[in-house]
Amino acid sequence: MKFYLESLGCPKNLVDAHGMTRLLVHLGHRPVEDLRPAQVLIVNTCGFVEDARAESLGELRKLARKKRPGQVLIAAGCLSQLWGDRLLDAGKTG
Repeated sequence: MKFYLESLGCPKNLVDAHGMTRLLVHLGHRPVEDLRPAQVLIVNTCGFVEDARAESLGELRKLARKKRPGQVLIAAGCLSQLWGDRLLDAGKTG
């Protein structure tokens, strides 16, 4: 599987993203720099600071519009942990 990973927010997210990448590569998956060939799009979000929340939501919306049929969009990170239900609701309304 090819995956595209974008990490937003604090430096801890960069460490987490590196760990996610290492695990996925260890399991035989391949990171790609362009989202088009990826089967999975991952956004490592930040949910603690308003500006970071807005950036994360904006990136999720952008990728949701760009993703092609068959691609999976995953919201990882603290925004999805803290605001998960709201993210699902936002996805339903656009």
